Amino acid sequence: MTQNSHIRSELDRSLGQVRDILLEMSDVVADRVDEVTAALLERDVERADLLIAEDDELDLLSHQAEQLCIEILLREQPVAGDLRAIVAALHMNSDIERSGDLTTNIAKAVGRLQGAKTDDEIRQLILQMADQASFLFHKAAEAYRELDGEKAADIDQLDDVLDDLHRTYISTVIDKARQNDLHPQQTLQLALIGRFYERIGDHAENMGERTRYIIDGWTSERAGAERAQRRSESADAVAKPSRGLALIDRRAEQRRIDATRRDFVANVGHELKTPVAAISLLAEALIGADSIQSDDGSTHSGNTANTVDREDLANHLDREVRRVEAIIDDLLELARLEDPGATDPIAHEMFAVDEAVAEALESVSGLARAAGVGVTTQGVPSEISIRGDKRQIVRALVNLLNNAVHYSDREAAVTVRVETLGNDVDITVTDSGVGIARPELERIFERFYRVDPARSRQSGGTGLGLSIVRHVAENHGGRVQVESVLDQGSSFSIHLPLSVEATGDADDADDADDAHANS
Repeated sequence: MTQNSHIRSELDRSLGQVRDILLEMSDVVADRVDEVTAALLERDVERADLLIAEDDELDLLSHQAEQLCIEILLREQPVAGDLRAIVAALHMNSDIERSGDLTTNIAKAVGRLQGAKTDDEIRQLILQMADQASFLFHKAAEAYRELDGEKAADIDQLDDVLDDLHRTYISTVIDKARQNDLHPQQTLQLALIGRFYERIGDHAENMGERTRYIIDGWTSERAGAERAQRRSESADAVAKPSRGLALIDRRAEQRRIDATRRDFVANVGHELKTPVAAISLLAEALIGADSIQSDDGSTHSGNTANTVDREDLANHLDREVRRVEAIIDDLLELARLEDPGATDPIAHEMFAVDEAVAEALESVSGLARAAGVGVTTQGVPSEISIRGDKRQIVRALVNLLNNAVHYSDREAAVTVRVETLGNDVDITVTDSGVGIARPELERIFERFYRVDPARSRQSGGTGLGLSIVRHVAENHGGRVQVESVLDQGSSFSIHLPLSVEATGDADDADDADDAHANS
C-alpha cells in the first residue's frame, strides 16, 4: 500500500467514525423524544429526572465527534469533498446536541406541570408532534447514512407537517387558557413544550440540508445566491450596455439591504412574539381572576387565594413587559450605534478606565449576588484613561458581565482584568461557566444569535448584547475578541486604543489637549 493510499484509508476510517457517532446520537435523540413524551403524558417525574441526568451521555458523544473532526483537520490531508463532510459533521453535531437539550427542557417541564388538567385534545397534539419529530430525526439519519439526496430534500416538506401541528397546538392551548381551563403558568409551560418539539424538527431539517451539502455542495444559502445571480443576469440583459455594471452593482446592493431588512424584521418579530403572546394571556387571566371557579363548581371572589393568584399573574406580566422593554431598548441602542451621523462630540471626552469598570460592576452587583457568583477585578490601574463615550463603554462591559454571570454556576467566579499592551488597553471579562462550542464562536456577535436560546430567554437576554459590544468597540476604533472552551468558560476582551493624553507624559498631554481644543 502506497503512502497516499494509506493516508486515504486512515481518513476514510476517521470520517466513518465521525459518521457512526453522529448516527448513534441521532438514534439517542429520537429515542429520547419518545421517552420524554411518555414521561410528559404520564406525569412521570422520576422518569423525566433520569432523562435529564442522561443528557450528559449525549454531550459526551458530541464532544467525541467534535474532537475527531479537529484531529482530522490537524493530522490528515482532507480534500474538498472531505472538508465538506467535516463541515457538515460539525453542523450536524451541533443540531443533534441542541435537540438533545430540547428534550431535556421538555423533561424539566414534567415536574412543573404537576396538577395541570390537560385534556385529550392537547395530549393528542403533543403525541402527534412527538411522533413527527422522532420520524424526522430517523429520516434525517437515514438520509445521512445512505447519502441519499432525495430523502434529505424530502425532510423540508415533512417538517411543514410538524409546523402545522405546532400552529394548531398553540391555537388550542390559547383557546383553553381563554376558557380558564388552564392556569397562566401552565399555559406558558405548555406553549414552550410545543416550541421545543417544533425546534427539534427544525434541527432535523438542518441535518437534511447538511447531507445535501456533503453530496453536491448544496446549501440553502447557495440556492439563494443562485436565484439572486439569475435575477441579476436578467436585469443585466435589459439594461443599457453603457450603464450595465453600475446598474448591477446598485441592484445587488439594494437586494442585500432588502434581505438584511427582511431578516432583521423577521428576527424582531420572532423575539417579540413570545413575550407579547404571554402578556396577552396573562392580561386575560388577570382580568378573569376576580372570579375563580373551584373543583366543586362554587365561585370565590376576593378571597386570599384569589389575591395570591392575582399577585402571581401581575408578577409574571411585569416580567414579560420588562422583557419587551429590554428588547426595544437594545434595538434602539443598536440602531444608534450603527448610525454614523449619530455621534455626539460632547460625549467623546477623556475618562478613566477604572471608573467605567467600577460603574459596570455596580450595575451587575445585585444580579451577581442573587446568582451566587463572585465578581472580582485584577490589575485595574487608576492612571489609564481613554477618549470616547463612557456610557457606551460601561454598557458594553455590563453586557459582558451579565452574560458571564448568567452562564456561570453558583459559587463560580467572574474576573475583570485590565492591562495595557503598547498603545492599546485590553478589558477582559473571564468566567468559568458553560463555555461556547467552536462552531458557535463565529456567530455569537450576530443579532439575536444565542448559543443556548432556552437559557438566554430564561435569564431575560435579548440576543442583542454581544452585537452592541462589537459595535461599541468598533465605534471606538477597537475590536472585541473571544476565547472559549466548552464546559470550561469564556474570556471576552475589548481592545481599545489609548489616546495621546493617556500614553504621553504630562507636558505632552497638555499640548495634546490644547491642540484638540484649537482644532
